[in-house]
Amino acid sequence: MMKKVFLFLCAATTWLSCGQSPKNTPTSGHVKVLADETLYPIVDALEKSFEHSYPNASVEVIYLPEAAAFNAFYHDSAAVIICARTLDEKEEAHFKRKKLNPRTALLANDAIALVFSPLNPDTALTCEQAIAVFKGEVTDWNQINASNKSGPIHIVFDNQGSSTVSFMMKQADIGKLPDPVFAQKTTEATVEYVANNPNALGVIGYGWLSDYDDPQCRLFRKKCQVASISPCVEKAPPGFFRPFATNVLEGLYPFSRQVFAINKETSNGTGTGFTAFMGGEVGQRIIAKSGILPAYKVEHQIELKSAPFKLSQ
Repeated sequence: MMKKVFLFLCAATTWLSCGQSPKNTPTSGHVKVLADETLYPIVDALEKSFEHSYPNASVEVIYLPEAAAFNAFYHDSAAVIICARTLDEKEEAHFKRKKLNPRTALLANDAIALVFSPLNPDTALTCEQAIAVFKGEVTDWNQINASNKSGPIHIVFDNQGSSTVSFMMKQADIGKLPDPVFAQKTTEATVEYVANNPNALGVIGYGWLSDYDDPQCRLFRKKCQVASISPCVEKAPPGFFRPFATNVLEGLYPFSRQVFAINKETSNGTGTGFTAFMGGEVGQRIIAKSGILPAYKVEHQIELKSAPFKLSQ
């Protein structure tokens, strides 16, 4: 009788433990993460790899424009945010008052891509020309190339609250964008607009174009052409450069930016584990494979073996 009771208790304990959620640790449990939607391809690949490596961990990523993502993070909607800027003074003071100490980790060196329609005969801009467009000083394609009859330049962003908007405004040192400026709701809509309008100048995160193995990236590259830009710094090598990882590394492509994970967990939970994974060897290899420059050097080891061989008769 005692043996039957013991077996029943063991079975009940097992059943109860199976019904419980995994304990929240760096490799198990659930975490809600906010992410800048311009970084979707990179973050999505990192999320899937982390969950594959740790089956008891679940990462719920909510993709939003930068302004909305930081607003949600400010109001405690998630423990982690993956973004293209660090906290400002107001945000740091806010979390300090709440006795929180967000930790910031550098993940990658990304870029902003300027994209033209395949119908536009131009494929390159000097840094000065690009800045002048966003300042409203250059408003027609014939100011860039007298033979370009594409017409008035229409600047197109992926979203009015996007990090691409804040980045280009900072680069141009302006408080307001010139007219006409169009804001789509998604990167996909931006690419479609550029594809069908020869006078459009699209502004998107390069991660949407960088992975040559990704079908969507290949599709976007067919629909638009990535502009080559000359360096903005003096004494730079002459020429025009695309936002490839090597050009970002060497400082040749001017519109590069850093990607961060900001974590405000108060204990070492799933958010801490995911952040560590992204900044670790596997995460950095995934970022490098996507065509984006990782924050830390990824070493490639090649093992050469010698073995006896026979000549065929």
